[in-house]
Amino acid sequence: MKIAIVGCGGISKVHLQCIASIPDAKLIAAADIDFPRAQRAAQAYDAAAYASLDELLAAEKPDILHICTPHYLHVPMALAAAERGIHVLIEKPCAISVDGATTLVEAQKKTGVAMGVCFQNRYNRSARYLKSLVSGQTPYGRLEGVRGFVCWQRDEDYYADDWHGSLEKEGGGVLMNQAIHTVDMLGFLAGDFQAVSGSIANYHLKGVIEVEDTASALFEFPGGVKGLLYATTAYSANAPVFVELQFEHAALRMEEDNLYELSGGQTLRQLTDFEKLDCFGKDCWGTGHNALINDFYACVRSGERFSIDPAEGGKAVGAVLGIYRSSATGEKQRL
Repeated sequence: MKIAIVGCGGISKVHLQCIASIPDAKLIAAADIDFPRAQRAAQAYDAAAYASLDELLAAEKPDILHICTPHYLHVPMALAAAERGIHVLIEKPCAISVDGATTLVEAQKKTGVAMGVCFQNRYNRSARYLKSLVSGQTPYGRLEGVRGFVCWQRDEDYYADDWHGSLEKEGGGVLMNQAIHTVDMLGFLAGDFQAVSGSIANYHLKGVIEVEDTASALFEFPGGVKGLLYATTAYSANAPVFVELQFEHAALRMEEDNLYELSGGQTLRQLTDFEKLDCFGKDCWGTGHNALINDFYACVRSGERFSIDPAEGGKAVGAVLGIYRSSATGEKQRL
């Protein structure tokens, strides 16, 4: 399969290494408006370099396009590729508006191409194990609640480019960029989001960014399951994210790829002991990209539906936008 990538910044390095590890995949082109950056990526993998996606699409016909650009470009770039019959894998978020996500869903139906969204943490082994427990019979009883905590550090230097921290281009702050993975995980494990009440604030970068650095939310899920989220980029370090599921008889906590059983607030035992996998990028990006990309490629080969398409991947976007609306209005938002 012939592969192209647009956006050759930090996260692209993970995609490029994953592509290189797949026997029947060959990177043929890389594009970035910072042309020297595109050249470096292309030279590393014996591909052609372009200064824009338009130039790439005019000269090449890849089977799959990876979109690793700023958020506001995800929808128009995905549409440009889909209209040419090119399958598309989009870094999160797939869109920064409800209309944008809806447009992707409609484009996928119209063109018949495969579209995927990179919520790679769904492929973590601990997340898969938790999902199997929630989906079947467990000794822990009924699921009653879920909660997620994201405490990371993003200082002024992180926002030195022309799009991070911009409401128009990034679409939001800690929720839309970092914690959207945890929002997606809560929905993956607890079911479709039904309603949310939430608030956002900018505590440590006032005057630097237009978006929030801290957020909290209360979600409602099917069956009366409650969900709590706390997320901030105002912490002193990138602490491990944890997601916890409260069942009738015990709680299960996932930290990175480790899973623990708790009762009465005390850790009883570690449920999983997975061998540590290599991480192609930052530790906080996790190890799921390789499994997700391989799965997306397998769906392209077979014609089967990829599970995290824009309809599925757009649910977390809708939940994040619901928190923004709730914070602005002070009212619960139906999702």
